Amino acid sequence: MDSKPFVGSWGDYVLSILLIALAIFLTKKRIRLFQAKWAITALSVFLGLRYLYWRWIYTLNTEDPWATSISLILYSAEIYGFLSVLLFYVQVAKPTDRSASPPSETQLPTVDIFVTIYNESLDILYQTLVGCMAIDYPAGLKKVCVLDDGHREEVKRLAERLGCQYIRRTTHEHAKAGNLNHALTQSSGEFVMVLDCDHVPVRTFLKETVGFFKDPKVAFVQTPHYFYNPDTFQRNLRLEREIVNEQDLFFYVIQPGRDGFNSSFFAGSGGIFRRSALQTIGGFQVVTLTEDLHTSMVLHAKGYRSVYVNKILAAGLAPESYESYLKQRQRWTRGGVQVFLLDNPLWKAGLTVMQRINYFGSLFYFFHGWPRLIYLAAPLSYLLLNYPPLMAPFPILLNYFLPYYLSSFMAFNVVSKNFRNPFWSDVYETVMCFFISWTSLETVFTPTKTKFHVTPKGVRFEKAQLSWSYVMPHILLFAVLLIGLGVGGYQLWNRRDHFDATLLSVIWTVYNLVILMAAVIVARERPQKRSSPRLFRKIDCELKFGGRTLVGKTTDLSESGLSMVLDRPVLLPPVVHVRLVSDFGEITEIKGEVIRNDSSPSGGSGVGIRFLNISDSQHQSLIRQMYSSPTGWAEAHQATSATWASLAYLVTSSVRAFVKEKILRRLSSRVKKRLTCELVVGERVFQGTTEDISNTGLLVHLKTDEAFTKEVTIRLYHEDRVVFSIRGEIVRRTKAKGQGAIYGIRFLERQDLELSSLA
Repeated sequence: MDSKPFVGSWGDYVLSILLIALAIFLTKKRIRLFQAKWAITALSVFLGLRYLYWRWIYTLNTEDPWATSISLILYSAEIYGFLSVLLFYVQVAKPTDRSASPPSETQLPTVDIFVTIYNESLDILYQTLVGCMAIDYPAGLKKVCVLDDGHREEVKRLAERLGCQYIRRTTHEHAKAGNLNHALTQSSGEFVMVLDCDHVPVRTFLKETVGFFKDPKVAFVQTPHYFYNPDTFQRNLRLEREIVNEQDLFFYVIQPGRDGFNSSFFAGSGGIFRRSALQTIGGFQVVTLTEDLHTSMVLHAKGYRSVYVNKILAAGLAPESYESYLKQRQRWTRGGVQVFLLDNPLWKAGLTVMQRINYFGSLFYFFHGWPRLIYLAAPLSYLLLNYPPLMAPFPILLNYFLPYYLSSFMAFNVVSKNFRNPFWSDVYETVMCFFISWTSLETVFTPTKTKFHVTPKGVRFEKAQLSWSYVMPHILLFAVLLIGLGVGGYQLWNRRDHFDATLLSVIWTVYNLVILMAAVIVARERPQKRSSPRLFRKIDCELKFGGRTLVGKTTDLSESGLSMVLDRPVLLPPVVHVRLVSDFGEITEIKGEVIRNDSSPSGGSGVGIRFLNISDSQHQSLIRQMYSSPTGWAEAHQATSATWASLAYLVTSSVRAFVKEKILRRLSSRVKKRLTCELVVGERVFQGTTEDISNTGLLVHLKTDEAFTKEVTIRLYHEDRVVFSIRGEIVRRTKAKGQGAIYGIRFLERQDLELSSLA
């Protein structure tokens, strides 16, 4: 293999260093974001073409047919990766940031709200229907319809109880698309809003979207999918605060980018359609499993426009298990490949050039399983089979690969707005690759197969468990890579020939092992301890007990309880009355049990309350408090951790996932209070002063440091009167500064009402 040209000169190395420095400059220098973004993007594309040209001309292994085949397979995977990133850059090149378009209050159209359900839990449907009924829109112009494809009488009863129309069909052809099309024949609203049964809308949904239909060419308006529960990766890797939901890149970066080219598409839920536009194309498309994308593309081909409102107006459940996640992605892959084969956008009449490119980019993505498998297995071709997939000295490879990789890395971070970095893309693709690759291959040979699998929602795990059947391919590949790593380590230690090829293969294998380990850990389901989702909410809250009223704000809220912050430590009785006041005037009053009362370092108190005896009207009010306010989701976005932090999280994921979770909570807040008290030990009485006090015990300072018997009686005085006398046990004794000792005493009984009066 002739590798003399184009390699080895100092000029090449200097050029590479300068290009890397330029990439860093473009991401760090405070210049206009638009200029920086596209400058670094253009640089990464140039360096990618430079690298791929060098790879094709100088590095392919053509020693024999097997070596040539392996080398070409890896090169094909690299071509796919480059094209995928290039298509991503194109899709996000012209993002929009639309604000709401309020409709005319005197010309509001009629809207049918379709809520689809098959076999999902009634509890999930209940939340969504309550949210739909709470939408701020004239009652005579809004109709909520439950589209039950599961033929359950309990669904019918729930719909009727909440004042919704119940629609079901006698057959089940074409799955969700068929269900929606049947409902179109049973309703008459000018517009149709579509929600999955787990997507709860905010009260302003219609008033923030209907106004866009003033343009008669607008066929549909789509909003982001926000998921209020941790996804499979966040939960099982214990990274709820370190990474965003895996779908956020699509909804907050790609969809706004596509909107700039009139090619954003319906995402299956959280969208609203013009009925007449749907009628012109025969309703929702039933040929493929991705009726959402396919319907959008057909509407665009007919000359209609779409609008993407990048504001959270509905919130739903992300797949809650590894199995659910994979089944969802397999369905999307089958549907995407079906559209690619049966109605390819590249030659579909009516689409603009940019619409063709953007739709092709979305469909091209569904083949990513095969390149990922190639990347994972490639180092084994040399370590175990002695076929190097590329032929190049290690320094020369770095000279071309490193500038390309680093510039692509930095460009992706800038363009993705920190919703994703390449490390996590590698993990996501590795988790899916075995199943997605098979699904895409199967669909190529049977493109008309349309078996629809509903994504399970509301799944709970009482104890940790591993999805063995779904993760076994990853485990087997992990084992083979370990063998390859052992072989490579032996060769590095004992042989000096082919050192560069061995070193490259070992480094590559180590990286693959890290992401495979993370993929395996994701398959280990963590137990879900909470009975209902907890949302971070700042709502005005009052606690009432014993004639007193304390005012604070909630920090989170669920259908079973809340957490709130008080500005100072307070002693609370076991049961209090809670009053919540939302920003849109909803008032919820409910009785609750205090289950946590922790003093905070800032001097306040964190209180946890479990609701008691919740009535149906209170339950509905709580749901509206949780989901109906559009400002509730205003601070929902977060950024994925920085690159090196992400790599550290990946490396430590195997340890972190198995560390036992500890929940430290104090049932009663400690209040710093100096009160006169007496400690009665048998016939002896000792005078002292309390240091702090809670509902469960106190610290008392005595002038003696005597070691007493464990059980004592405490008499507590307040304003020269005995507040109470209570039995307790001494749990610790420490030397006081100066004279005497500090005794920690745990009460053997509670005296909540009396203690509350001291706060």
